[in-house]
Amino acid sequence: MTLNRLSPTAARRVRRPVLQAAVDTGARCGDQHRDLFDRKSSAPPATWAVQQAAARQFCAECPVRLACEDLALRDGTGDRSCDGLVRGGRTGQELAIIREIRQPGRLAAAAAADWRHLLVLTAAARTDQARDCTADTAWSTAA
Repeated sequence: MTLNRLSPTAARRVRRPVLQAAVDTGARCGDQHRDLFDRKSSAPPATWAVQQAAARQFCAECPVRLACEDLALRDGTGDRSCDGLVRGGRTGQELAIIREIRQPGRLAAAAAADWRHLLVLTAAARTDQARDCTADTAWSTAA
């Protein structure tokens, strides 16, 4: 499995750091197109509809669209009452519906697994840090 081409099943199974790495390295949008995906508060509905269609088309051609979509779902991005963004080719309303109605169990399990993974990494880092401190102390007392 390469980071820049994830199937829907793979995107759902991997942990957040892998998804984020895929988006960071393979996303077409990057920082230069950020304004395309967020509605300006002063934009009239007709302008936003055109901008939204352009954003969705841009996402459709992105190799990491599924990873971006899954990150947005896990992060709780989007709102059913407000449609002011596009993430992973989906509107904020679509993301909210998927998260709240279609896949709440899967997303809750993925978020919980992400937290468990983060806790394991944090514990390992603390163990490594404690080992390094012990080694530094042993080195300084031996000298």
